[in-house]
Amino acid sequence: MELKKRRYSKKQVIDILNAYKSEYDKKFEDYRAEVNALKQEIKLAEERAEKMEKKETLILSTLFNAEQTAMELKRKAELQYELEVERLKKFSKKWDDFFNQLEEKYPLYKPVKTAVSVKKESDKILKKSNAKEAIENIEKLLPKNKKEKFDPKSKIRDYIASTGDNGFNLDEVLNPGTLKLEDICKELGLIDGNE
Repeated sequence: MELKKRRYSKKQVIDILNAYKSEYDKKFEDYRAEVNALKQEIKLAEERAEKMEKKETLILSTLFNAEQTAMELKRKAELQYELEVERLKKFSKKWDDFFNQLEEKYPLYKPVKTAVSVKKESDKILKKSNAKEAIENIEKLLPKNKKEKFDPKSKIRDYIASTGDNGFNLDEVLNPGTLKLEDICKELGLIDGNE
């Protein structure tokens, strides 16, 4: 609405003011509706922000707990590894002692000689190679599994040779001739020889 420079009557001024007032009221209502819509948007945005903050807090808490759990698992794994290494060292020491005893007690017995030889060579290989190479090289050292004809006489001879001289006569054992039960019992001390 436009005003011109002239004189207005009281009624005209009231009409003009009423027109401005209704125009102002309409704009005011539009602004009020716009403000209410913006307030509603702000409220929704704040609710979303609050939900996001809660999610962020939950995620941070979860990450923290996961890090703590991972650190604890790592610490336990390291401890378990150390204990396993200690156990393997003790086992290795027992294993070495066992082979040393075998070699000492039965130095001439062929299977013991072979086993001791394989062990010594495998020890050298293990110090120089990674696990996969070591296994392949050690497998080459192992004797092939041959089916031997069982010969008790040679087994006894090998055993006697490996244990040293003990006065044991293999020929007497294998070819005893005529045996008398009474003489055997006397020799074993089962009956008294003076009776």
